[in-house]
Amino acid sequence: MRTKREYKNLGTFLTPCLLAVLLSIPAWAETGPKAELLLQKRDPYLYGACGWCTDLFSLKENDNRKNFSQYNANTQTGYYQIDLLGPAGTTVTLYGSQDYGLKHGYLILLKKDSRPIAVGDLDNLPPRQWVDVGTPETGVYSMWYHPASYFKERIASVRWGQWWTELPPPTGKE
Repeated sequence: MRTKREYKNLGTFLTPCLLAVLLSIPAWAETGPKAELLLQKRDPYLYGACGWCTDLFSLKENDNRKNFSQYNANTQTGYYQIDLLGPAGTTVTLYGSQDYGLKHGYLILLKKDSRPIAVGDLDNLPPRQWVDVGTPETGVYSMWYHPASYFKERIASVRWGQWWTELPPPTGKE
């Protein structure tokens, strides 16, 4: 059985330790919701469970990738399904070329709210202009699409944040 003095000494020792732990929390705790880009290859010509069961390729915010060669579905037939999670203001660009090259097309996504978004059909978008997509229920985002042949099948690199100085170059040249 402990005496009052032993508890007082223990409290004297634990109080500074507890205070040090509590003060250090902001240094290692998350500072807010992080964005995440989810890519998955889909093949409309493969039916059954295996036509829709490719691995999910997940990129966390600021995880810029110059190429997807390590993603095992990269060379698979089909197109990329694109989902973006994160707070309003999250911006990510998907490129049809490795090393952020513009000649095989690119797609810029800018989230307007914190709801998850699923990018729809790129084939019916007006090229080289900002387009607002979605509803408050489904998530709202703006996108700029510079089309190229087979862009949605050949996405090869991703860069987070804004990389252009004004509007993205309409000619596809940096």
